[in-house]
Amino acid sequence: MKRLWMVVLLSGVAAAQAAPAAFSGDNNLLSIPDNASFEASRVSTPAANSSSPLPDLLPTPEGKPTLIGGTIAKADRVRDEVTVHVFGGGNTRVLFDGRTRIYRDGVAASADALQNGQRIYVDIMRAGKDTFARNIRVMSQAANGQSVGQVTSYDPASGELVLSDRISRSEIKIQVSSATKVQRDGKAADRGELRSGALVSVSFSPDGNGKTHAGQVAILAAPGNSFVFVGRVTHLDLRLGLLVVEDPRDQKTYEINFDPHTIGASADLHEGAMVEATTSFNGSQYVASNIKVNSNRSQ
Repeated sequence: MKRLWMVVLLSGVAAAQAAPAAFSGDNNLLSIPDNASFEASRVSTPAANSSSPLPDLLPTPEGKPTLIGGTIAKADRVRDEVTVHVFGGGNTRVLFDGRTRIYRDGVAASADALQNGQRIYVDIMRAGKDTFARNIRVMSQAANGQSVGQVTSYDPASGELVLSDRISRSEIKIQVSSATKVQRDGKAADRGELRSGALVSVSFSPDGNGKTHAGQVAILAAPGNSFVFVGRVTHLDLRLGLLVVEDPRDQKTYEINFDPHTIGASADLHEGAMVEATTSFNGSQYVASNIKVNSNRSQ
């Protein structure tokens, strides 16, 4: 009897050496070829409830992330990509994968939160030839934005106001409707004053259809308007004829251009001096016709 058990045991060892075996998750025996090699980096892990392997990850993202905001023009969760209609115009194709963190109103969410028309903010990085999303924040609540720029054009028929943003230097398209408040010096103004060259401050809110609507437009200056600036000189360039004045009331700075040959530059005009500059807005800059230095208040 012992010999019989020994024969059976040896036969089992021989069979195991001839055909290595493994068990699947459902305890079914799987045959493995003799020349099979296991390299962890080459094994694909099946996705949950799926018979196909996960797609390969994008190359390692490089550089510092850049934040963009806009609305989702197209969400493709099969290819793991979204097309973002960026605020101000233009579309950007962004890819994401398992490394991307997705939030909806500050709460962790899945890719199902990426719906057409949703307003999102994306931290993007370069990944090879593609643009990779490190973080995607879906904002379901409407929020206002603000831009200060010069009017490039305004079409009363369509209500489209085109601005050249002073900070980003990009062109922004904003819809002006009957609900938009247009003001000058805190008082109601006519929309006809939204002509090319006017300097305006716009409060806006993007909708879910890729458009941006203006809630309020404040006309700060129009070509030909006169302004008097009183404040401290924070920068002076006599060669370029550039004076930067900080208004103590709102702590904002204003660039003022002047002709050094026309306006005599006295020794009292220096950085730190208090000045009163009479200017006019020519559609692109403030030009001084007179600069008065208050030497008693200079430092």
